[in-house]
Amino acid sequence: MRPQPGESAPFHFETRWRVNACTADVWSVLSDIEAWPQWWPGLPEAVPVDDTIAPGSRADIRVNSPIGVTLSFGIELQATDPPTFVAFSASGDLRGAGAWSLQQTGPITTITSVWCVTTRRRSIRMIRPVAAWMHSRVMSAGQRGLVRRLNRLTA
Repeated sequence: MRPQPGESAPFHFETRWRVNACTADVWSVLSDIEAWPQWWPGLPEAVPVDDTIAPGSRADIRVNSPIGVTLSFGIELQATDPPTFVAFSASGDLRGAGAWSLQQTGPITTITSVWCVTTRRRSIRMIRPVAAWMHSRVMSAGQRGLVRRLNRLTA
Protein backbone atom coordinates (compact mmCIF):
# COMPACT_ATOMS: atom_id res chain seq x y z
CA MET A 1 0.00 0.00 0.00
CA ARG A 2 1.35 3.38 -0.98
CA PRO A 3 0.66 6.35 1.32
CA GLN A 4 -0.94 9.45 -0.13
CA PRO A 5 0.63 12.87 0.54
CA GLY A 6 0.28 13.75 4.23
CA GLU A 7 -0.26 10.15 5.33
CA SER A 8 1.87 7.97 7.56
CA ALA A 9 3.89 5.04 6.38
CA PRO A 10 1.64 1.97 6.33
CA PHE A 11 0.89 0.06 9.51
CA HIS A 12 0.85 -3.70 8.80
CA PHE A 13 -0.74 -6.09 11.27
CA GLU A 14 -1.46 -9.82 11.04
CA THR A 15 -3.33 -11.62 13.79
CA ARG A 16 -4.42 -15.23 14.21
CA TRP A 17 -7.23 -16.29 16.47
CA ARG A 18 -7.95 -19.95 17.17
CA VAL A 19 -11.36 -20.91 18.51
CA ASN A 20 -13.05 -24.20 19.26
CA ALA A 21 -16.01 -23.75 16.89
CA CYS A 22 -16.96 -24.50 13.31
CA THR A 23 -16.49 -21.85 10.62
CA ALA A 24 -20.26 -21.45 10.20
CA ASP A 25 -20.68 -20.48 13.87
CA VAL A 26 -17.67 -18.16 13.78
CA TRP A 27 -18.93 -16.55 10.57
CA SER A 28 -22.35 -16.05 12.14
CA VAL A 29 -20.82 -14.03 15.00
CA LEU A 30 -18.31 -12.09 12.89
CA SER A 31 -20.87 -11.15 10.24
CA ASP A 32 -23.21 -9.66 12.87
CA ILE A 33 -21.32 -6.35 12.89
CA GLU A 34 -23.90 -4.52 14.98
CA ALA A 35 -23.30 -6.99 17.84
CA TRP A 36 -19.50 -6.57 17.93
CA PRO A 37 -19.62 -4.07 20.82
CA GLN A 38 -21.50 -6.65 22.91
CA TRP A 39 -18.53 -9.02 22.94
CA TRP A 40 -15.47 -7.04 21.76
CA PRO A 41 -14.05 -4.83 24.53
CA GLY A 42 -12.48 -1.66 23.17
CA LEU A 43 -14.90 -1.55 20.28
CA PRO A 44 -17.80 0.54 21.60
CA GLU A 45 -19.42 1.25 18.25
CA ALA A 46 -20.07 -0.77 15.10
CA VAL A 47 -22.97 0.57 13.09
CA PRO A 48 -23.92 -1.08 9.79
CA VAL A 49 -25.01 1.43 7.16
CA ASP A 50 -27.11 -1.21 5.42
CA ASP A 51 -28.51 -4.66 6.20
CA THR A 52 -26.49 -6.79 3.80
CA ILE A 53 -23.16 -8.59 3.86
CA ALA A 54 -22.18 -8.11 0.23
CA PRO A 55 -19.64 -6.04 -1.72
CA GLY A 56 -20.47 -2.38 -1.19
CA SER A 57 -21.94 -2.91 2.31
CA ARG A 58 -20.62 -0.40 4.81
CA ALA A 59 -20.30 0.07 8.57
CA ASP A 60 -18.98 2.80 10.85
CA ILE A 61 -16.54 1.61 13.53
CA ARG A 62 -15.07 3.24 16.62
CA VAL A 63 -12.17 1.69 18.53
CA ASN A 64 -10.83 2.81 21.90
CA SER A 65 -7.13 2.01 22.18
CA PRO A 66 -5.52 0.89 25.45
CA ILE A 67 -3.81 4.30 25.80
CA GLY A 68 -6.95 6.38 25.25
CA VAL A 69 -6.67 7.21 21.54
CA THR A 70 -10.01 6.75 19.77
CA LEU A 71 -10.10 5.73 16.12
CA SER A 72 -13.16 6.30 13.96
CA PHE A 73 -13.34 4.83 10.50
CA GLY A 74 -15.70 3.29 8.00
CA ILE A 75 -15.31 -0.10 6.41
CA GLU A 76 -16.69 -1.11 3.05
CA LEU A 77 -16.93 -4.73 2.02
CA GLN A 78 -14.94 -5.43 -1.13
CA ALA A 79 -15.30 -9.21 -1.44
CA THR A 80 -16.86 -12.05 0.47
CA ASP A 81 -16.96 -15.83 0.30
CA PRO A 82 -19.06 -16.98 3.28
CA PRO A 83 -18.14 -18.58 5.61
CA THR A 84 -14.41 -18.39 4.90
CA PHE A 85 -13.35 -14.96 3.62
CA VAL A 86 -14.11 -11.25 3.73
CA ALA A 87 -12.06 -8.32 2.39
CA PHE A 88 -12.80 -4.68 3.14
CA SER A 89 -11.45 -1.18 2.69
CA ALA A 90 -11.20 1.44 5.43
CA SER A 91 -11.56 5.21 5.33
CA GLY A 92 -11.55 7.90 7.99
CA ASP A 93 -8.91 7.95 10.72
CA LEU A 94 -7.48 4.90 8.99
CA ARG A 95 -7.25 4.33 5.24
CA GLY A 96 -6.37 1.02 3.71
CA ALA A 97 -7.50 -2.56 3.48
CA GLY A 98 -8.11 -5.59 5.60
CA ALA A 99 -9.15 -9.19 5.21
CA TRP A 100 -10.32 -12.00 7.45
CA SER A 101 -10.01 -15.63 6.41
CA LEU A 102 -11.40 -18.59 8.32
CA GLN A 103 -10.08 -22.14 8.07
CA GLN A 104 -11.37 -25.12 10.03
CA THR A 105 -9.13 -28.00 11.03
CA GLY A 106 -11.00 -30.57 13.10
CA PRO A 107 -12.99 -28.70 15.76
CA ILE A 108 -10.75 -25.60 15.59
CA THR A 109 -11.32 -22.59 13.34
CA THR A 110 -8.35 -20.30 12.70
CA ILE A 111 -9.24 -16.71 11.85
CA THR A 112 -6.44 -14.80 10.14
CA SER A 113 -6.79 -11.04 10.14
CA VAL A 114 -4.58 -8.91 7.91
CA TRP A 115 -4.77 -5.13 8.22
CA CYS A 116 -2.70 -2.57 6.29
CA VAL A 117 -3.60 1.07 6.89
CA THR A 118 -2.24 4.60 6.87
CA THR A 119 -3.40 7.67 8.72
CA ARG A 120 -3.34 11.44 8.42
CA ARG A 121 -3.88 11.91 12.17
CA ARG A 122 -0.72 13.23 13.78
CA SER A 123 -1.60 11.70 17.17
CA ILE A 124 -1.76 8.23 15.63
CA ARG A 125 1.48 8.70 13.67
CA MET A 126 3.23 9.73 16.90
CA ILE A 127 2.30 6.49 18.65
CA ARG A 128 3.80 4.25 15.95
CA PRO A 129 6.31 2.76 18.46
CA VAL A 130 3.42 1.28 20.48
CA ALA A 131 1.00 0.65 17.60
CA ALA A 132 1.71 -3.09 17.36
CA TRP A 133 1.24 -3.47 21.13
CA MET A 134 -2.05 -1.52 21.03
CA HIS A 135 -3.34 -3.51 18.07
CA SER A 136 -2.39 -6.74 19.80
CA ARG A 137 -4.25 -5.73 22.99
CA VAL A 138 -7.44 -4.81 21.09
CA MET A 139 -7.29 -8.01 19.04
CA SER A 140 -6.58 -10.21 22.08
CA ALA A 141 -9.62 -8.73 23.81
CA GLY A 142 -11.59 -9.48 20.65
CA GLN A 143 -10.49 -13.11 20.63
CA ARG A 144 -11.45 -13.58 24.28
CA GLY A 145 -14.81 -11.94 23.62
CA LEU A 146 -15.41 -14.10 20.55
CA VAL A 147 -14.69 -17.27 22.56
CA ARG A 148 -17.15 -16.18 25.25
CA ARG A 149 -19.78 -15.34 22.62
CA LEU A 150 -19.32 -18.68 20.83
CA ASN A 151 -19.50 -20.57 24.16
CA ARG A 152 -22.87 -18.93 24.90
CA LEU A 153 -24.20 -19.77 21.43
CA THR A 154 -23.20 -23.43 21.61
CA ALA A 155 -24.04 -24.03 25.29
